[in-house]
Amino acid sequence: MNQENGNLDYDFSRLAADYRRDAIHVRQFALHTPLIRLPWLSTLTRKVWAKLECNQLTNSFKIRGAFNAMRKLSPGQAIYTASAGNHGLAIAYVARALGRVCVIYVPVNASELKLRRLIQGGASVETAGRDLHEATLIAKGRAASTGSAFISPYAHEDVIRGQGSLAVEILEDMTEPIDTVIAPLGGGGLIAGLAPVFKAQRASTRLIGVHPGIFQRNLSGRHGNGLSKVVPPTLADGLAVQHEEADAELASRVLASLDEIRMASEREIEQAVVALLHNESVLAEGAGAISLVPLLHDLDAAQFRGNTVVIISGGNIAGATVMKCFTARSDNARVATMLGHQSARLASEVVKKDNVQVPVRPAALLERRPPVTSMWSRLLVCLRQQFIALQRDLHLHVEYVSHQGLDRNANVTQLVVDSVDRTLEQLCDLAQQPHSEAELRAHYRLLIQQYAFLRNSLAWCSASTDQSRIVMFFDSQENSSSTVNYDRYGSMLLRRKEILLLQSLGFDPERNDLLLVSSGQAAFSVIESFLMGEALCPNTKAVTAPYIYFEALEQLQRLPHVDIVRAKAWDIDTVIELVERERARVVFIDPLANLGTMNVVDLRVLAERLAGKDWSDKWLVIDGTMVSGGLDVFSIFDQPGHPNVLYYESGSKYLQLGLDLQMAGVIVCRKSVADRLAVARRNTGAVMYQSAVCRFPDYNRGIYLERMALLTRNAEILLRHLERDERLHERIEAAYPRRWRDLGWAHGGGVVAIHLCEDGLNNYACLDALIERLMERCRAEHVAMTKGVSFGFATTRVSAAAAMADNMPPFLRFSVGEESETEMNQLGRIVAQTLDEFLVTRQSLLA
Repeated sequence: MNQENGNLDYDFSRLAADYRRDAIHVRQFALHTPLIRLPWLSTLTRKVWAKLECNQLTNSFKIRGAFNAMRKLSPGQAIYTASAGNHGLAIAYVARALGRVCVIYVPVNASELKLRRLIQGGASVETAGRDLHEATLIAKGRAASTGSAFISPYAHEDVIRGQGSLAVEILEDMTEPIDTVIAPLGGGGLIAGLAPVFKAQRASTRLIGVHPGIFQRNLSGRHGNGLSKVVPPTLADGLAVQHEEADAELASRVLASLDEIRMASEREIEQAVVALLHNESVLAEGAGAISLVPLLHDLDAAQFRGNTVVIISGGNIAGATVMKCFTARSDNARVATMLGHQSARLASEVVKKDNVQVPVRPAALLERRPPVTSMWSRLLVCLRQQFIALQRDLHLHVEYVSHQGLDRNANVTQLVVDSVDRTLEQLCDLAQQPHSEAELRAHYRLLIQQYAFLRNSLAWCSASTDQSRIVMFFDSQENSSSTVNYDRYGSMLLRRKEILLLQSLGFDPERNDLLLVSSGQAAFSVIESFLMGEALCPNTKAVTAPYIYFEALEQLQRLPHVDIVRAKAWDIDTVIELVERERARVVFIDPLANLGTMNVVDLRVLAERLAGKDWSDKWLVIDGTMVSGGLDVFSIFDQPGHPNVLYYESGSKYLQLGLDLQMAGVIVCRKSVADRLAVARRNTGAVMYQSAVCRFPDYNRGIYLERMALLTRNAEILLRHLERDERLHERIEAAYPRRWRDLGWAHGGGVVAIHLCEDGLNNYACLDALIERLMERCRAEHVAMTKGVSFGFATTRVSAAAAMADNMPPFLRFSVGEESETEMNQLGRIVAQTLDEFLVTRQSLLA
């Protein structure tokens, strides 16, 4: 391996001296774990020892590197990291012991056991990314933006030095020279820490790395960094590490240090777990026991002789996984005996299939990408990335299915592959030609629905987690879960979208969580179900502002055991006095009412007025639909005594950028209650299902605010035209949150409501006649506008809207679109002139 990798020249003696100095500090914190003999793997020509790091603090060697890195940081510096489990457990443990603040990002496919232990240990845990690679990128970015320290699980030099203390301990305990060391190979941090110490002590010591064969990586060192390939699920989940581009030097260093790399199948890893438990009563996780696999294949010591040390790196394994390992069988009678079987049993023959060839051409496609300027161009680039990811996932699916020896309908899979390839070509061709924003938007709306169809064509609403022959899953990550995975329980795809949306709406992902549901009303239903168990008990009272959305009010009014009290006025002091007089447990207030008057509530003033009061047992429910992504209510109500906050939106139009592809809703809450809200979502069936998730566009905070700023500008242009005419100004009342900047909102939204001052005009017949005249004027002047309810679309639309509660009269509502400034001025002129002419005509008829 050294020769194949260019025999890179590392000064092992110098590195070993550095590692020994750090080991002096590490031993003051970490345990000195046992080094035991394994007579059942020893022969006349071989003695085998096992270093039991599964007995270490937090049950893995990771505590060594975590402590060594953390002890060198500046006092008070916060720590960010990403981990599939063991590194996170170690960081959390050390941070707690040293009184430091740490945030741990875990991928959505993290081990349930390790994730549960992280949370139980009091760690601040963020779920982000479909795998450790994505979680790492997110954690790095967050650390950089906050000036905090990022401690990599494997690529941090002080972490590597800390792992070197493991080799120092082994050499202290061994009285005989070591011929071979066998260790797990994941990200390479352990190997990089072991190699200098062992090689400096005895250059002839062989270092063997054992890697999961299911990864199907080329680790010869001749084809770039093979450790950067995406990983499917494995029993050795602690080794499921994907390198970044910046890790190329570490990969070279690791591969140059290894004398050989052995691949272990999933069945062989299971056998190693059982063999260690059966013969030594030592329970190790797959990533720890994997080091035994080469020796189980060399029971006669034909390949490994002399003094051999195996590193049992960790012991965090779930009970369900242990039970799965007990099913491991071997067709080798001697291995079967080590597993505790009375006789060897032949494994079923695996019929291997030819791979479906999935051409992956993302690099070539990206080379054709032109400079990006417009918002819809950027969204098409995001969509192209989604298709490239789908192309990759198809490749991994076929590779995984073939490796597992499963049957598949290759022709059907190939049809999906071909469709994805053609769509990618179409996206690239689209990017080469000039198109208007309207054309790009139309293409995007069609193509994202095509993506949704293709992404779900091979998926299952209840994917299998294990199988023989047949395939009932698409994403191989689904195969690593032993929990119920009905579509209404959510999915990794859903979780990824929730994380993106939480950040895009401007909420703090470290303190808050977001649940994506099927509609805005579904969001309210989930909140109602949650509050039924928390606050809306029999004989309790709930206070609402003078108006909340009519369907939400209907839901509350149907609860016979809850008394709903509505405030008579919008001012904050009136609401506070009513809540305290009625001793209400739940309060419903929206920052911007969905009314023709568009009443505004300054939530900052409410928070200030609550100073010195104890509302900590109350719940404040906020519908932020009208100011979507415009304010972070959780940063407003963050003082002792403030109420608990639940925030929700109807995301059907704004959050879908006006594409109106399906209904949508979001709930945002503190992390402390997210689990209970998720249960309510699951049990009410309100989740956004995977087919709809795929139609939801990918974007970031910048793109979303850019669009909302455009809608705000156009709404204010329309307002200026309405207020410019003094005669018209006397005949109408135009409503819009003009003070949105003073209120601290990020935008003012795109809705302008108009009430006609003359009695008797605010009815559907009159408003429809006015709208018809307006549409005729727009058609005559070739100006785009549509008639219809709702808001947030790309083209301005008008409707005779109604609050639909308390028999409130309808009003004229404009939802402005994405028109250019020139187009919006033209439309504003037409609206003002048409209103003026209509009202003048009405007055003359009455005269």
